[in-house]
Amino acid sequence: MSSRKIARRTWWRPEIFSALLFLGTGAAHALDYREDFADPGKPAAPPGCAWSYLAELSPATSWYKIVPGDGFAYLSVERSLLKPRLPHGTFWPFQTIQIGPVGPGHRFAMRARDTAIPGVASMIFIHRENKTLDEIDIEIVADDTHGPETGHPAGPEGGWTDVRLNTYAAADVGDFVPSRKIQKPITDAGGRRVSHQDGNFHTYAIEWRTNSVRFLIDGVEQAVVEDIVPRGEADLIVGLRQMPWAGRPDWEDYRTMLIDWIAIEPLGDELTEKAPLGAP
Repeated sequence: MSSRKIARRTWWRPEIFSALLFLGTGAAHALDYREDFADPGKPAAPPGCAWSYLAELSPATSWYKIVPGDGFAYLSVERSLLKPRLPHGTFWPFQTIQIGPVGPGHRFAMRARDTAIPGVASMIFIHRENKTLDEIDIEIVADDTHGPETGHPAGPEGGWTDVRLNTYAAADVGDFVPSRKIQKPITDAGGRRVSHQDGNFHTYAIEWRTNSVRFLIDGVEQAVVEDIVPRGEADLIVGLRQMPWAGRPDWEDYRTMLIDWIAIEPLGDELTEKAPLGAP
């Protein structure tokens, strides 16, 4: 754990908005929260929210394994724990941390490094499942093997990283309909395909309004979905998952996604189509 930074304090500030802001969610406040992982162990959650973790791809017997207190969260995957082949319909394992519940009217962001790991998908997503599924996904993968350009270069020398951007709104848990699914390369402000296997930190953000979902990577809009938008409160989840379309691991031992911070911020113009992106 050699990467270090100057620790900053975790902060949160709940603000009371009109209950009409969240059109049917039942929430009457917006959440302004940032976690910098400066303190060891389980992060402190704001009132009404709770933190939890899931460790299926690398053992973690306590929060101190994930958050040692050096200003980062460490989410690792061990190659020996990746399952070689799973039958269709099998549940695929996770390595994640999560906080919630939170409703629409927020920007959810994660600054992280080493997200393009062959064999797994790195994710920031909003999830709620009961009788139906509400979900918003950013799923990052070195090479989407079920994508239209599978087998493309993935490194920074002429390669790029793929991303899946999904929404589900009261979807049937049997067939996941209705849903909107987008598969594309990550692009920069000039429209160029870029690789996130570059050793640098990148910022992944979801702007969730009651009438739209906007996906941004490093401040660049990747897609906007307006027809299928969940509205109920859900948890914010970040981490890794073995997926059948994420390719084969071409590495040994383990790989780690390093999270610098996560943030949940209120969108003051929640009912507008777009909002200015705040500073990363």
